[in-house]
Amino acid sequence: QHYFIQSNLRMTRQKGKRWKRGEACVSNPASKKHRSEAASVVRSKRQKVAPDTPAGLGVVLKSLDCPGENIMGDEEATQVSALSTWTVASALPSFDRVRKLWNSPLESHKEVCAVLSALSEVIKAEGEEESPTAYFAALLTALEAAEAVEQQTAIAYLLSLVTPSVPQNMLRAKFAPASKLLFTVLEAQSNKDISVALTRSLLSCCSHLLLQQDPAIWSESSVLRMLGFLSSFVLHSKPKIRHAAQRSLAILSKNVPQACSLVLRNCTEQLDKYTGSKEAQVTLHTISFIRYVMPHATETQLRSGVESLLRVVALRHTKVTSAGLQALTSLFKQESQMSGQMQGQILMNLYSNKPTTLDHPVTTVWLEALSSGYNHLASLEPKLGLIMGPSLFSVCSECVLSKNSDVVQTTLVTMETFCSTNLEPALPLYKDELSARKRFPLAKIVDTLKDMLRLTYQPVWDVVLQTLQSLVQNVSKECVYLLESLVSPLFCIRDAPNFENTTLFSRTVGCLVQLLGVERLLALYPLAMESGDTVDIPNGWLLPILRDNISHSPLKFFTSALVPLTATLRTRADTMRQQGKGLEEKICGNLEFQIWSLLPSFCKSPTDLMESFKVVAKTLGTLISQRAEIRNVLCASLIALIETCQTDDEKIELGRFAKNFLPILLNVFLAESKAEDPPVKPVFDAISSYLSICPKDTLHVFFSKILQKAEEEISSGQITERVLEVLVAMIAQLGAEDITTTYNMIVPWLSEPANSYKQKRAYQILWSILEGSTEAHTRFVVSNLEDLHKHLAESLALAQPGAKKHRLKCLLSLVKKLDLEHFEFIPTILPEVILCVKEQNEKSRVAAYRCITSIGYVYLDKSQDKQLAMKMFVEMVAAGLTGSPQLSSATLLCLSKLVYEYNSYMDSEVLEQVLEIVVALLATRQREILKGAISFVKAAIGVIPYPVMEPYVKPVLESFSSMEKSLKHHFRAKVKVILERLLRRFGYEMIYKLAGAEHKKVVNHIVKEQRRAKSAKRAEKEEEEEEREEEEEEMMEDFK
Repeated sequence: QHYFIQSNLRMTRQKGKRWKRGEACVSNPASKKHRSEAASVVRSKRQKVAPDTPAGLGVVLKSLDCPGENIMGDEEATQVSALSTWTVASALPSFDRVRKLWNSPLESHKEVCAVLSALSEVIKAEGEEESPTAYFAALLTALEAAEAVEQQTAIAYLLSLVTPSVPQNMLRAKFAPASKLLFTVLEAQSNKDISVALTRSLLSCCSHLLLQQDPAIWSESSVLRMLGFLSSFVLHSKPKIRHAAQRSLAILSKNVPQACSLVLRNCTEQLDKYTGSKEAQVTLHTISFIRYVMPHATETQLRSGVESLLRVVALRHTKVTSAGLQALTSLFKQESQMSGQMQGQILMNLYSNKPTTLDHPVTTVWLEALSSGYNHLASLEPKLGLIMGPSLFSVCSECVLSKNSDVVQTTLVTMETFCSTNLEPALPLYKDELSARKRFPLAKIVDTLKDMLRLTYQPVWDVVLQTLQSLVQNVSKECVYLLESLVSPLFCIRDAPNFENTTLFSRTVGCLVQLLGVERLLALYPLAMESGDTVDIPNGWLLPILRDNISHSPLKFFTSALVPLTATLRTRADTMRQQGKGLEEKICGNLEFQIWSLLPSFCKSPTDLMESFKVVAKTLGTLISQRAEIRNVLCASLIALIETCQTDDEKIELGRFAKNFLPILLNVFLAESKAEDPPVKPVFDAISSYLSICPKDTLHVFFSKILQKAEEEISSGQITERVLEVLVAMIAQLGAEDITTTYNMIVPWLSEPANSYKQKRAYQILWSILEGSTEAHTRFVVSNLEDLHKHLAESLALAQPGAKKHRLKCLLSLVKKLDLEHFEFIPTILPEVILCVKEQNEKSRVAAYRCITSIGYVYLDKSQDKQLAMKMFVEMVAAGLTGSPQLSSATLLCLSKLVYEYNSYMDSEVLEQVLEIVVALLATRQREILKGAISFVKAAIGVIPYPVMEPYVKPVLESFSSMEKSLKHHFRAKVKVILERLLRRFGYEMIYKLAGAEHKKVVNHIVKEQRRAKSAKRAEKEEEEEEREEEEEEMMEDFK
């Protein structure tokens, strides 16, 4: 094996040390030439150590003090290996980053690793324990001795890593010599040839040193001098140095109040020097930094900084003004010592520095600053925020007319943010004004929005509507009297020319309906028809909006205000029909239907159900039986009333009328339908809902009548489907006697294969009995368990395909109620359940899988030894493999489901037995069985434990290779999927080695496809990153 070094001119071949094959990373080479040289030089140049410093830490790394000499050694050593001659000598967590650099080809990284390795060996040779303190002292000594910038950079980097881990008392004790050394090295850097990496590391070390010092020393000149020197880098021309200094001082300002005061004072002094564009770059750097310092300052210091920022903003330099406003926005979004009064003063100052309408970028940033300021003010002084709200909306009413889309969008966000953050906390503070219905600052905001509904603002009505919607959603119902003046101008814009956004308009009006209430809204904007022969309602467009937004409204209002209007429309429709005006008749009919469509909305939690339902009940019953065209709407209203009952008294009140409504609904449902009649499904839903609140005695009466009708139709041999549907709906509410009667009636139906529908309904009724939640249902099932077993077993052979799903649901419900004494029932139904996974009906297949899975859970829940219980269940299911091909295939599918679902409860012995059987079945020539076996393998690869599955990979692949040609062609897609999963689980080498000759090509093809997909994904990601970088560069260029 040879090693090569790439040169700018050519590739050269050199002799070097070689490792045995496969052992390159096992150990270091025997040669220690460069490590020995570094360690010997270190030992030969010891300096005098301070009394309180460990002896081994006073070492000077002479090997690092050789200008122009590479610490990595000569060229030959570099050719041998990049950094394999060093080990990761230190186990300190502080140097975890260095471990990632160990194999880096960069010279700077090699330098860092070399210094760390040499230091580690020196500390170990001196008998010292490796600790942050030891490395800190050694690195300081090495930094003092080093002269080359590359060496200083590596040492300073390691020093920045270890300094945060050094104990506080050590950093305080060594502050003077350490700070002097760091200060000296920093001063030696000239602005022209400054090392960015070295400076960044030194800045980090200085900040950590200062951070750990006693607050008492912050008055000393050395500390102030060091802090001032650090502050000078905040304005450095190189971004990396500038950002490092800003980050370091920001950490200091956050944790040390004295530092925050000094840094903020330096920043304000720098801002006060700004007078024009010449100092713009320096001022921008200062502003970008001050935003990180101001949140940690006291109120007095903060006021000084804000005043300097506002003075800079007032000078109207575009870039500087934008940066200053962004700094204020950042301040408003953070916690600080700012008071509500100070926040209000800042906002007033911002109003006085309003940019011109043509300065779009500054206007956008200015609006964002205002929005953040009001948001912050809402948490400090919510009442003051609302008092200043009219000024914000007045300014926004001007900005929204801008031709720049960004300004318009920012204006919208500003108004919406104010509504969502300032109104809710401020309105409770105006209880007296609201109770007396007086005007307060919210009224001025409403007046401004009302003015914005004029034609002048038509191009931005979308913005106004969204703002109105946000306002309405965030005010309380006590403010209704202030918003009533908005109704008329809001509704008028719908008739304006070229108005198109009806969807947004409808949403806004809907919010207004929810706030004002339908009664108050229609008082302001009525639906009354005009006199004469007109067939139109002037405000009819409101009907769909009312339908979607009415709730918790008085039912009495519908009966008193809207029902007479429907009667008027009905009369007018009859008149138009007599006059032969068909179009006008249809218009009246449609309007009447739209008004009746409001009733379900009025029936959603009505506020006066106890008083009003008894008034409207008779009218509803009459209309249900006589008016087929609105019957479904009326049934939906009854359902809404029942489902939204709030109290038991309301349910009792509705239940009192069951004896009136149920006969009407049943007569309509059981009557023979005509072609022009509407669907009866809503009627059946209304029956089911009313049965849930019907008194037991009334329910028994109706059940007896329905049962009598069913028996009469059975005797005549023409039982209707609707009678059975009513029985199914009633069964969940019946008592014990009625349940027994129903059960005795349906048992013979289970054995009648001639009537599939009748059998299906019988199983539905039986399932309702088994799943009933009442005490009567539970007692019946427990007392008739043996009889249920008997009848379900006898009806097995006579079950029709259409009833299989419902039969499986009955079996599952019955299994869940079994105890250990009755588990012998499970083997009798298991073959049927297994065969149902091959049914053509998808619902039956899903029910079969759910049933087989649930039976497994029953075994687990009611057994103490879960693994033994699962073993018994798997053996019981696996017995089906000895049956017909169809049963064997279904059994394999069930086993795959069980292995996927319960693999954690199966021991390795059970899994191995199942795998052996499946591998044996893979050799069959019957497609049905082979399909099930392949499905099992596909499911098992990902769930069976690795050690259990690994021995069976080879037999599985051999079975695929030994298939007949026709079978290979038929199952080629499934085999490819299995190969993909095997590759993911066991790796390429193993699968390629075990695969047959024809499958090796498939394996290679799969691997190539995966590599292409990864490459394409990687390329797409890189392209996105490049686009993002280009966008950022463009933004920076635009800013510059």
